[in-house]
Amino acid sequence: MIENNIKDLLFTRLKVLGYHLIRVKVINASGKKTLQIMAERIKDREMDIKDCTFLSKQISSYLEVDDPISSSYILEVSSGGLDRPLTILDDYKWLKGYKVKIILKEPFMGKKSHIGFLRGVDEKNLIILKTDEFEMNIDFPEIDKANIDINWAIENKQIK
Repeated sequence: MIENNIKDLLFTRLKVLGYHLIRVKVINASGKKTLQIMAERIKDREMDIKDCTFLSKQISSYLEVDDPISSSYILEVSSGGLDRPLTILDDYKWLKGYKVKIILKEPFMGKKSHIGFLRGVDEKNLIILKTDEFEMNIDFPEIDKANIDINWAIENKQIK
């Protein structure tokens, strides 16, 4: 898959620059291809327009050399935003204490979608999620999608 190839190409290179690659997504709409790169600074998990501009130039250079996309495309570089997706196991460690929404591939207790606070990752690499009803131990491959809860993020980041 082209997204995985690009992720492999960029992951270590961005890390050397001081950034964490969150997500790579290729979108084909109306005959136009867009490559979306989502990243954040490793140091403080923040990202501003200067970071996006810097990374856009760096990523463009990398992609020109390795040319993983044969056709023309538009490059978009952004932060993870308040409802940042959790895409690797380490995200569940780094974001311990955050309120998240996790959508499972298969239902657990009758539901696929669960909202709760991350309690970290145990010694078996199971993600610990404390919901209002119960505590869950989730194996990373069982997760279809996960994001920081946007309402919690707004309240706790005090965004205006």
